[in-house]
Amino acid sequence: MFHSIKAKIITIYSLVMIAFTSLLLLTIFLNERHRMLDLELAKSTEISQMHASMLSQDFAKDVSILKVLSDDFKTVSNDKESLVTLLKKLMWVGDGDFINAIYVDKNLDLTDVNGRTMKAIHPMFLRADQWDDKEYYISNPIHSRFAEEPVIIISVPVRDQENKWSGTVAVAMPITLLPKKLSSIKLGKESYAWLVDANGLVVSHPLKNFILVNKISTNVNPKFPGFNEIVKKTQSQNNGYGSYMDKNLDESKVVTFSKLEYLPGWILFVTTEESEIFRDIYEIIFNVLIISAILMAVFLIFISQLSNKVTKPIIKLTKEIKASVNSKHDYFEGVYSNDEIGQLSKAFQSSFKKIRSHTVHLEKMVMERTEEISSKNALLSEQNDKLEELVSKDPLTHLYNRRAFISLLDKELARAKRHGSTITLAVLDIDHFKAVNDNFGHNVGDEVLCTFANKLTANMRAEDLICRWGGEEFVILLWEATADGTFNRMDMMREQISQLHFDGVGKVTFSTGMATMKEDEEFKDWLHRADEALYKAKETGRNRIVKS
Repeated sequence: MFHSIKAKIITIYSLVMIAFTSLLLLTIFLNERHRMLDLELAKSTEISQMHASMLSQDFAKDVSILKVLSDDFKTVSNDKESLVTLLKKLMWVGDGDFINAIYVDKNLDLTDVNGRTMKAIHPMFLRADQWDDKEYYISNPIHSRFAEEPVIIISVPVRDQENKWSGTVAVAMPITLLPKKLSSIKLGKESYAWLVDANGLVVSHPLKNFILVNKISTNVNPKFPGFNEIVKKTQSQNNGYGSYMDKNLDESKVVTFSKLEYLPGWILFVTTEESEIFRDIYEIIFNVLIISAILMAVFLIFISQLSNKVTKPIIKLTKEIKASVNSKHDYFEGVYSNDEIGQLSKAFQSSFKKIRSHTVHLEKMVMERTEEISSKNALLSEQNDKLEELVSKDPLTHLYNRRAFISLLDKELARAKRHGSTITLAVLDIDHFKAVNDNFGHNVGDEVLCTFANKLTANMRAEDLICRWGGEEFVILLWEATADGTFNRMDMMREQISQLHFDGVGKVTFSTGMATMKEDEEFKDWLHRADEALYKAKETGRNRIVKS
């Protein structure tokens, strides 16, 4: 039978088809494998970057809270009761993220939220010129005598009027909070996220025996061959990926990483089992190989009995397969017949649809993750706006606080200089306010402050800048106002307020010092003149206005 030319041609052609089909399946596997790997790496890298950014923003929020409240510590450094009150306020604003709040003065005397005091001897407490050019400092995990578990210390400097370091405000965050933050990361079934600090020490990991024990290193580790190359990449790249072999589990893993902006040297890793990435395509290819092997065996048994009508559909099928592999759509017409060629065509058609469907699914997942990142960014922007409102306004009187006033001052002074306007500064202080707090309590004192602030707002113009400078002291920047004009306005308001009756307190008065800004005068000198005028007003009997 094999001596005929036709039989030889059919037999040789059949062997070529077997080889071609195998090569085609291998090509499909390699092409889709690389495509799936690229999609998975892109998705995982985006997830790493997104959550590294989210973690950074969480720490940025904590730093912002400390910065907002740091100015309040300037005037209470020697008053332990006031210090503890401010530290408790800091704990409240932290909303459960902190387990302790600390203040260290320039003599390195430390006071915590529970009123405990001692010397600050730990080197992580920066001092003096160590704070130069630093707005904040976040430590690696340390063991604190105030906490049973390791903590991360977040601290900001307190600076005096000359912008020199006068103390440090800090909070302690337990490292057990990090896994809770990472648990919100949406990953695949066999993926997990973990963190290392600036020293390469693992500070968060699903395996608890890794935490604060293992360190990443550029040295070759026989248990994790290839991981040292990923560590080398982290030294020169902010984001990246790589793969290594986990000898303990005898499986290959893919790792993506991203550095945290607000924590220099800290790195977020996302680890995924390589088998999980390729599980579906392995299954599809394996099924296709099994089906193909069976069909080819049947084809070879009956090859001698096939005629020219068999070769034509085979050639057509070959062209269809090549066209489908090279095209981007999943259309596959195939060959319709009741024999083995028809079955092979159906198997290819089913395989192509599964492979294309899986690819489309992965692309959809990447788009969903991208939309999720956009949504998170929008939410983050909204939260930043709310935080800016909290930073700039006094929470009790809803007037601008000192920080916001100083921020707006340069703009106001530049506008006054540009238009040649006259501006006057008025410093107001409620008379005998301490007696109100001492005799009637802080709640009544707060009501007096709020009523006073409302009266100021009602009697001032929209263009005037009103600020609660601190305690019972207020500062007003008045536009197009000479000393005489301001005096009349402030005196009218003084008279109105002195006629008011405050429940439980009676009448309340205030004293005012005013100064009209001189040409090329520094703000600190201008403010000093107004303060001196206020001092004279109080010295000469209170409930009066003195011009400088």
